[in-house]
Amino acid sequence: MAKKIRIKSSCINSSGIKWSEIKWSGVALSVFLGAMPFKAYSFDIAPDGIFVTGGKYIPNKADLTNARIALRWDWNRDFISHPNWKLDGYFDLGYSQWKSHLSAKDKPSPNGAKKAWQVGFAPVFRLSYQSESAIAPFLDFGVGVSYQSKKNIEKKLKSPINMGGHTQFETRAMVGIQFGAQKNYEVAYGWFHYSNAGLHPQNEGLDFQMLSLGMKW
Repeated sequence: MAKKIRIKSSCINSSGIKWSEIKWSGVALSVFLGAMPFKAYSFDIAPDGIFVTGGKYIPNKADLTNARIALRWDWNRDFISHPNWKLDGYFDLGYSQWKSHLSAKDKPSPNGAKKAWQVGFAPVFRLSYQSESAIAPFLDFGVGVSYQSKKNIEKKLKSPINMGGHTQFETRAMVGIQFGAQKNYEVAYGWFHYSNAGLHPQNEGLDFQMLSLGMKW
């Protein structure tokens, strides 16, 4: 008689891979693939613009600044096109320097890094207003992947900002305006968030308010 074979769920996880890692990796992949224009598309490796961004950590338990430079590649595809509004997007590859400005009197956490660098890549959707004027407002939203050099970042309390690991997700929401004769300049203000969505045991996260300036060519 054929024997029934039962597979315990623990066998599936014997390699140490967590289900949360599989789940959130799938989410990131879905976001990435969802942003890709699958119609006839030839990717130009040359970037379409350069942007500089600066900002500060939002809560008062730390004093962090974020200096960022990024290159962008436009998708050159409209997902939604309307006489007044358009939904398109771009890929963003950025490099950041995080720096703590706490002094000894703030009693900073001894195990937290005072400086760290970060690299992020994200597909970003843009909803923009179509206008014949030289100024056009827009809204950006994107979720991507991030790698940072330090897991623990300095803050005022005894324990540091424990982000759990080097790999994180990068989320942004920005509002801004494009301006110029070809609308190739822009300024934007908004929010950048870094956390791991449960990939690591600790997940304290970082939030920055950011101001961005840039140009496209």
